[in-house]
Amino acid sequence: MWATDNKFLNGPFQPWTEESDGFDLEVIGKIPEDIAGALFRISANPKFQPRNTDRYHWWEGDGMVAAVYVREGKAAFRTRWVETDSFKVEVEQGEAVYSGFVNGGTPGALPDGAPRGKNVANTNVGIFDDHLLVYFEGGLPSQMNPDTLETYGTWDFHGGIDVLCTAHYKIDPATGDMLFFAATGPIITWYRADVKTGKIMDSHRFEVGVPVMMHDFVVSENYAIFFVSPSTLRMDLVAQGRPGVVWDEKALPHGTQIVMMDRRTHEVKWYEANGMFAPTHFFNAYEIGDEVVIDVHRISRLGNPAGSNTPLSSHEWFPPAIPWQWKVNTRTGKVSDKMVSGIAGEFPKINDAYVGRAHRYGYFVTTRGLSEDTMTDGLARHDYLLDSTTVVEGPVGLTNPSEPVFVARPDSKTEDDGYILSIWWNRETSLSEMLIHDAAELHRTPLAQIKLPARIPFGFHGSWAEQDVLEKSIATLALEHSPLT
Repeated sequence: MWATDNKFLNGPFQPWTEESDGFDLEVIGKIPEDIAGALFRISANPKFQPRNTDRYHWWEGDGMVAAVYVREGKAAFRTRWVETDSFKVEVEQGEAVYSGFVNGGTPGALPDGAPRGKNVANTNVGIFDDHLLVYFEGGLPSQMNPDTLETYGTWDFHGGIDVLCTAHYKIDPATGDMLFFAATGPIITWYRADVKTGKIMDSHRFEVGVPVMMHDFVVSENYAIFFVSPSTLRMDLVAQGRPGVVWDEKALPHGTQIVMMDRRTHEVKWYEANGMFAPTHFFNAYEIGDEVVIDVHRISRLGNPAGSNTPLSSHEWFPPAIPWQWKVNTRTGKVSDKMVSGIAGEFPKINDAYVGRAHRYGYFVTTRGLSEDTMTDGLARHDYLLDSTTVVEGPVGLTNPSEPVFVARPDSKTEDDGYILSIWWNRETSLSEMLIHDAAELHRTPLAQIKLPARIPFGFHGSWAEQDVLEKSIATLALEHSPLT
């Protein structure tokens, strides 16, 4: 598309230049009749050639939402860009204006009134408070129509947040409330949004001492748990056109820290995590008596070396992450850790009904091969009870699977009674396909292989919306945005 050997602009990352629709899609196998709803995925899909193609990073592409609608054994498809204010500025200019924040770059001249920074809206997407919300940690979430994917502007939880929030929210299974946070420099702000009103019902602010690049967190029944690592976000360097995601071990001479906030009292306690590393994404956390168990993927470093202006290659910048487990005794302060599986991978997920309580199964995509053109190469299921990991690769031609999403069967009785949905890249067609696997028994041949009419550039996160949730959201937004309202 553009003359560059930058991995993040080629292969499964290569931008898709148009918004797409498809109906009654071709299916190999059979879509289970008890799946009805929509899989929403976000991708990093730059509309215009980046100003510095050699420095462009996967994290910086314009957000494009892809929706795969499934019902009665059939599937339909739609994609739309998230039309943030900064996206509209570049459309009006007919070219990229904003430079990158990960590896630095040369910004263009901003027109009068344009946002100073770019909200790329490219990190996560899901329905809450009857709105399809798209998240990016450099700005407010954007709201979209889950049917048409029309963008309606930013969303601030009815005035409850002001600048930004994490893309990684958790839904409390006991209440349905959304649990999330905002990281602005060295300040972390905790939030709980009420499921019935969408309003912020609880918040607490505390300082961690370094401008940590904090992307994910996890909750147990009583705690919100954050890892403070040497991966920092330096907005002062971004303003100079220099790499802004910096691996700075001097910022944390004692190594990575575990910070736990009591959700009942807001008391914050710190624990040594026993090493210099960064978390990528968490599976889950839960409590057994005084002990908190934390399951996460651990990476040896994340970001450009402090003081360097030369971007690293993709696998130097983001080496393989390994499933790991920590146990923190909140009474004695003792911390122990161990490697859970030697199979490298990323984007860990569980059955979300088990958020904050003991889970047996974890799902993730593998990063075993370190291929020059892909990021991932298989789908894995780890059984914590049997201490075993099952790995399957895709059908012939398919690789680079997305984050897996668990969908429970109606009236499911067991933790793994459901399906795993994921998006794969077809090397032969350069298009994407959605696979549906049985979550209890992973096989290379999925239950269904849905041919999509477009490529979904490799992105980050997504979610499933059941049909009743989807229909309620569509009805609510139709009323909100009716010309008569």
